[in-house]
Amino acid sequence: MKRKLLLCLSLVAMMMTGCVDQMNVEDVTLTLILGLDLDEEDHLVVYMSSPVFNKEAKVKEEKVEVKAVTVRDSRELFDTTVMALTSGSKTQLILIGKKLLKRKNWIDYIDAYYRDPKNTVTTRVVAVDGPVSEVIFYRPQDKPRLPLYLANLVDTASRRNVTVKTSLQEFHEETTEKGMTASITEMKKTDKIMLTGTALLDNQSRYKLSITPKENKLLRILQNKTKGDFPFTISVPLKSNGRDKHWLSFGTSNIKVKTKVKYDNHFIFDTNVKMRIAITERLFPFNVRKDTAKLQKSIETKLQKDFERLIKKTQTASIDPFGFGIYARAYSYPEWKKVQNQWGKAFSKADINVKVSVTIGGMGTIK
Repeated sequence: MKRKLLLCLSLVAMMMTGCVDQMNVEDVTLTLILGLDLDEEDHLVVYMSSPVFNKEAKVKEEKVEVKAVTVRDSRELFDTTVMALTSGSKTQLILIGKKLLKRKNWIDYIDAYYRDPKNTVTTRVVAVDGPVSEVIFYRPQDKPRLPLYLANLVDTASRRNVTVKTSLQEFHEETTEKGMTASITEMKKTDKIMLTGTALLDNQSRYKLSITPKENKLLRILQNKTKGDFPFTISVPLKSNGRDKHWLSFGTSNIKVKTKVKYDNHFIFDTNVKMRIAITERLFPFNVRKDTAKLQKSIETKLQKDFERLIKKTQTASIDPFGFGIYARAYSYPEWKKVQNQWGKAFSKADINVKVSVTIGGMGTIK
């Protein structure tokens, strides 16, 4: 009898442990968007967007701006103005102004999100081309709440490979990995918010350059991250009918990437990209059935030039967002070990040979 009683009491105690530190949602200010930027005097400005659960409130979203020394310090300042205790456990996005991204050691400001176990590390890291305040205080009339709108915008664009989607956890991995440099989503506010592509950072996590949505697809392929959709619209180099440009659209869901490494006083990377595509749009007369090989070759030539242009751009900036350094470490470790702390410089001198092989697997329902 005593044993049964003790067992029942133990079960009740176990069930109650989850309720000890419970807090009503009305008593918490959930930071769904955190913004970090610098003012005109280069002082840190922290922004917060959180939902309002009060029935009497007409505006269901609360936005606050404070000047603080650190992100943790800003929480105390937020608590002096918001109605409930500030929490970062549900943060969806961290918006970082490009002005701050160019500063050395800016990454120290997000230390609290890694150190405090109550914070989430699935937060999306986003670079803002312009003042963060323009994004935070934007109130679109035809969109849902800003945190939901921006989170869905990043997720959808990532599935179409228009931009990368980098969580705090992934960002930490990329910034601590010597064999590659980090890349994060980039957005801009004009008359509306739009994703402009991807911001590429250097080995000290400072902003280096931006790439377009079209270039981002090439980035993801070279990273061997080929999930999602890869729709392309390109001008193929065909000479026919006196036309200068021959526009063609195609999609591919089957991409295979293989990279080999050699070393001969510098690193040499040979990357083979195999793509099986389906034509979705063709704005010029062409007999695809008869001249399949000719069209495949022209697509390969165009894509290969695009890959080479993107690689050249990153080598000039001495950054490696593709992760070629990871291959160098895996297959040529003795040589990699000598340059691991200056990989950007070594990568800028490397030979990157990309060979594209295209197979047309479909041309649509009409000839």
